Amino acid sequence: MDLIQLEAGHVLSRSSAPGVYVTEYCETVHTATRPEQDKAEHHIRCGHCGDAVPFTVYSVALTRRYRLSAYGFGAFLLVVAVLVYTVGIDAVVGADSPVWALLLAGAEIVLILLAVRVLLHAAVFEHGVRSPMLWRGGEVPRDGHFAMIDPHLGRKPSARNGRMISSVHRHPPDDQLPVSGAD
Repeated sequence: MDLIQLEAGHVLSRSSAPGVYVTEYCETVHTATRPEQDKAEHHIRCGHCGDAVPFTVYSVALTRRYRLSAYGFGAFLLVVAVLVYTVGIDAVVGADSPVWALLLAGAEIVLILLAVRVLLHAAVFEHGVRSPMLWRGGEVPRDGHFAMIDPHLGRKPSARNGRMISSVHRHPPDDQLPVSGAD
């Protein structure tokens, strides 16, 4: 059984200084089980206002496939960068204008940066969870909700360990909400 922790944050207030975002929020936590195949829809009911925050959780096999696809595309972009350089360097050496050298350098830089971006995305963000409100670091939406995940149950993503965001309080998980009338 593969578990993943889904978190819905309700934004209470925001303030910012250059390079620092401080957001006070309350979070509602739900531990979900990954499906055996394909994907499963989960909705976390915000413990603060009751709105639902949607999540789509992919199976382990589908998550691996997406990650492998991203690694493959990143490697493909690096191979294209090498091929563009190999073919383009001959044209640049024989050219009379330095414009071709600048174009080749620009194309190389764009291809390499795009490849690194895709590879980093696969390594850092591909945990097989999608949400239109998923927080990827930086400034959070002004009002409403944002979604977070803790793919390693108990080890928070590194972006959450800094001074960027702070939780005011935690609501109990969906499966541990108090039952009215219980002693």
